Amino acid sequence: MEGLTGPPEANLGEQPEIDFLILADRAEAINGKLYMMGGGWDRLGVVDFAQPVSFSLALGILVPWNLTNQEHPVRIWTEHEDGTRVGPEIQAGVNMGRPPIAVPGQAFRALIVVNAAWKLPRPGTYCVKATVANRQPKRVAFHATEAQPAVRRPSSS
Repeated sequence: MEGLTGPPEANLGEQPEIDFLILADRAEAINGKLYMMGGGWDRLGVVDFAQPVSFSLALGILVPWNLTNQEHPVRIWTEHEDGTRVGPEIQAGVNMGRPPIAVPGQAFRALIVVNAAWKLPRPGTYCVKATVANRQPKRVAFHATEAQPAVRRPSSS
């Protein structure tokens, strides 16, 4: 890419940053890899707003070389379009080490996955926000709408 010198992570600031924040039906982070089903959506059909709705949040956090082996606080929260918080704020920490095969100067990606049942109070637009080291939050919005329950049809045997 034009204008970049060295690997992409060489242009990372001197602070950790959130690389991505993705909504998914289900996600897992195993051995540095993100496994996701039904990821990247922005609309959620809810049959009953009185019941919690299960979905996952997947975060990728880039930690610069010079900030490895240090704890970096991560906060994740959800807001309704009217600004009210939905559910508890999630707090975690990221501490990336340098493996022996690391390239000097490279950044390291930490993966965080949250699988939970969220209580959405009503239809509307919601925004999931995440921040690392109290920097500007990364945001992803989704629209929760009323959905009709699936109708089971009798099998024709």
